[in-house]
Amino acid sequence: MFCRRVLFTLLSTAFALTTAATDFSKLPVFYFHGVRGDHTNAQNFVANLTAEGRTVVALTFCEMPCSLQAIVLQVPKAIAQIREIVANSSEFDDGYIFIAHSQGGPISRAAIEEMDDHKVKRYISMAGLQNGQFIGPDKVEYSIANDGPFLKTLVPETMFNYSAYGPEDYYGKMQKDYVLYSIENPDAQYTYSQFNVNRWPQFGSFSTANFFLPVYNNVNRCLPGDNQCIYDQQRRKANFLKLEEAHFFASAADERIMPWQSSIFGRYSEVDTIEEIETKFMNLTIVNMNDTLEYTSDTFGLKT
Repeated sequence: MFCRRVLFTLLSTAFALTTAATDFSKLPVFYFHGVRGDHTNAQNFVANLTAEGRTVVALTFCEMPCSLQAIVLQVPKAIAQIREIVANSSEFDDGYIFIAHSQGGPISRAAIEEMDDHKVKRYISMAGLQNGQFIGPDKVEYSIANDGPFLKTLVPETMFNYSAYGPEDYYGKMQKDYVLYSIENPDAQYTYSQFNVNRWPQFGSFSTANFFLPVYNNVNRCLPGDNQCIYDQQRRKANFLKLEEAHFFASAADERIMPWQSSIFGRYSEVDTIEEIETKFMNLTIVNMNDTLEYTSDTFGLKT
């Protein structure tokens, strides 16, 4: 029986999608770390879950500086490591669990959608950046005060110089310029992950100029007659729907994921033109998951 739960706690929101009743109590676990992280970030999970008798594999396919690399390049590495581990142990024959944190969220979901042979039974995403990143009017003051040094670690100044922008530029100008850079330099999509997770609020350009997120949200455009594109969309959705449970956790106290609702598939409202990213910045509002195109059109299986 299919059910959906929406849970609210003091500082966090989670929703769970459940499609079958499987005994998850002994399934092994794969852990995906976040940006600039490594396998040691899983130490609490390893300690607690191995005490239950589980095997926990903290993935090492792209650690520390490597994790800044384009996600489109990280996903094949993740899949290769998982397949190697699974092929060499019968322990994974009955399925396994994915636990992902921060940037590990979109990487792990992309891996699920790409792996026709996956046996992921339960998927857990914590502050998982599932719908990308965009500094909008919500908590923009926090970004002004705190995000400058962090942003500079994600993209080198020789590509996009965050240091050139003052506090007043966080109200749309910096974001617009970053979008224009992304569009004018498509090769940037193969350099740093920050370009892959930028979910700017002008759908027409986002859906074609971002080579990662639109693909795994299945909102990338398929030209007439492009049967391979259509087939790949159907394949990715079918692979996502192999999951028996999916749990997505987010926190309103999150001051790194912008907006925090991205971790439960929310985003900012759309504008008509790239210029309006700046001129209508303060008019942007949060669109919750249930009102997004991905959900209402069930593009990759979220509504199902």
